Amino acid sequence: MSSIEDRLRDALAAKAETVQDDGRPRVLPATRGRTARWWAPVAVAAAIVAVVAGTVVGTHAITAPAPAARPTPTTGPVAPPIEKVWPRAVHEIPAKGPGGRTFTPDVFVKDRVVVGRGLTRNRLDGIWSYDLDKRTFTRVAPLKDRNVMKAPLVHGDGYLAWSAIAGRRTEIWAVPVTGGVPRRIASIAALVTSDGSYYGIRLAIADGAAVWSPYDGGVYRASLKGGKATLISGTRGFHLVEWPWAGWPGVEAADHPVTRPMEHLKNVLTGALNDVTPPPGRSTWDECGVTWCFDRVEAWRRDGTGLRELPGSARGDLYSGRFVQLAQQDRDGRHASTVHDIATGRTGLLYPIPSRRGDKPPPALYLHEDVIWYETGRGTQVVVDLAAAGR
Repeated sequence: MSSIEDRLRDALAAKAETVQDDGRPRVLPATRGRTARWWAPVAVAAAIVAVVAGTVVGTHAITAPAPAARPTPTTGPVAPPIEKVWPRAVHEIPAKGPGGRTFTPDVFVKDRVVVGRGLTRNRLDGIWSYDLDKRTFTRVAPLKDRNVMKAPLVHGDGYLAWSAIAGRRTEIWAVPVTGGVPRRIASIAALVTSDGSYYGIRLAIADGAAVWSPYDGGVYRASLKGGKATLISGTRGFHLVEWPWAGWPGVEAADHPVTRPMEHLKNVLTGALNDVTPPPGRSTWDECGVTWCFDRVEAWRRDGTGLRELPGSARGDLYSGRFVQLAQQDRDGRHASTVHDIATGRTGLLYPIPSRRGDKPPPALYLHEDVIWYETGRGTQVVVDLAAAGR
């Protein structure tokens, strides 16, 4: 299946967030491509839409240059274990918290403290933190709303924030990382499908405010102290990428493929523009962030320089602005799931992927903007702090 078909399939499959939430983030199965993920600067969660049409105008006919040769996914040695590549970024923590509740990690609020959600009998029961040094859980705040969206918690400016559904409205809630009673920051009209499903938002915290983009674009903000939500001037149709940058067109559309996502970036504070300049022979890509762009087999800088072949086949999105998940295969046909840092060229093995009939399937892999994690099957889970890996 092509990457375009992957996008269309996953965009349709993830068209909306369901109202009833089991509290667990979405999964990237080992055989799938792009996940429906919400992401943004200081931590994010969403999925976006838009289209761009390209027109070539000329005064005389010319012969189009032959496209540059495209590499195919390479085979070679599988990457070393990720804990050896980024030892300070990889942690094995308990899968269960106090009282046997499931703990799902969302975001690191400090180098040694990860925050996530607790579930009892598959129902959300609170926001919890885990201290890697003390090896203890602490409840940050109650979280019993069954209508909390599936996107992970986001962090910034000493706060945690998330979105929920109430009636036909999307609510944004926040609480200090130090603990307290959650406070509703904003309530906005929700985008609801004909079957009663809700589109999510792309949410982040920056400059003392919750900032977000709904599915149909625009960058909005509301003070963490509460108040009216306002559209930031000049952002209509744009989607939050990495504060203060917003992009157009989005990375996914519900009814057509997007072949040049985030081609145009705008700094929503200054109005500065940053458009893509693809390398010679390249006219489409899977995703472009503020610095890096990539497709299934290659990556390059947004200005078209630094073209490099990926040591495997890229799956999913761009995480923390520079990481991609790769499927690797060695010359003996063994497969593996790995994480690759485009900026440094380093790659770490998450786990091998069994290829023989009857083998135990690999664990489900969960990917957030700055955190990747999976359960080990022995009562623990491996959590990768991508922000720490990138330092």
